[in-house]
Amino acid sequence: MSFAVLCMCIDGFIRNLSPEILNGSWKIIWLACLGIVLCVLMSALLALALRLPRNRAGVFIGMGGFSNALFVGYPMCRELFGEEAVVFVMLFFFGCSVLIYAGCNTVFALFSETENKFGKDQVVKIFVNPPVISAFVGIFIIMSGVVLPRPLSGFIGYIGATVSPLALFYCGFVIFEAGIKNIRFDRGMAVMPVMRFVLAPLIGAALCRIFNLGAPASSVFTVEMAMPVMTILVVMAKEWEADSEYAAIGVVFSTLACFVVMPVLMLFF
Repeated sequence: MSFAVLCMCIDGFIRNLSPEILNGSWKIIWLACLGIVLCVLMSALLALALRLPRNRAGVFIGMGGFSNALFVGYPMCRELFGEEAVVFVMLFFFGCSVLIYAGCNTVFALFSETENKFGKDQVVKIFVNPPVISAFVGIFIIMSGVVLPRPLSGFIGYIGATVSPLALFYCGFVIFEAGIKNIRFDRGMAVMPVMRFVLAPLIGAALCRIFNLGAPASSVFTVEMAMPVMTILVVMAKEWEADSEYAAIGVVFSTLACFVVMPVLMLFF
């Protein structure tokens, strides 16, 4: 799956971006970063207001602040807006890829009850992971003007095309593993959908309006902000000895809710 993600991102960059598009698209990239930062700050305020336990507060901030922009956002935007949306998905993803790993590790370090601290291992993970590596490789290929041999570019494209179906299989696997019957609502879990599916897209729509980001980029941006909880949050929670089961429940519930919320969201955005 990691190799397929690497290929998909590289193929998405070299197929849909050019130096001209990239040079004129930094607004989307830094708006993605700004939107995530605002969601993280709002989630942190909600976690403090709800007085969540420390082992759940960091998880709640991760659930409210970071969306599943790739595994769910990529196929969702592609189906909703067509192939022209892919370039904006890749720009949004490039803007948030490093921030996701840096932000989540920082949040867990602040709220961790263990002796683990944000150190060299976490810094390495921020930059040495398939999404971030592929983003920088793709940008390098575009800006340097390197033309990949046809067999290599075809191979990358075919492998990358498997991400959408694999992502949907993975979502189903996560739901099956956690079990719908295990979903339990507490203060945080009841508020999380409001943050994820109401406040986050409102923040995205407001940023698009304030900074004059037009369609279809604004539509993609808003949808990406409203994606469910990212699945890697469960892994990070376990690494930091936070409540990983709580994170898994959040992933399951938000993924199921996404397919109900998204048609309603499209009526407004």
